[in-house]
Amino acid sequence: MGKKHYPTAFLVVIAVALYFMYGDMFSLKNINFAAYKEVCTKYQGDKIGTYSDNEIQSFVNKVNYLLPEAVTELEDPLKKEIKVCANELSRRISH
Repeated sequence: MGKKHYPTAFLVVIAVALYFMYGDMFSLKNINFAAYKEVCTKYQGDKIGTYSDNEIQSFVNKVNYLLPEAVTELEDPLKKEIKVCANELSRRISH
């Protein structure tokens, strides 16, 4: 009976090792928020019709995924600025 658990234990050990090796790859530390700010300002300053509502909504969804907190809860000024910009874009396309 004990030998049946070896493959499962082996997979768990591999999963834990991969998490420790690459777990920080998916953290917010590796995200270039300055680039997100540039894109947001580009979308804000465009003439209406330059970018489709789907493109703008996709960007807003990405920002909301990366920064799910409310604007008041964000401490980093850059992240706060991006979130405010995304909220304004969202309001603009919803009208």
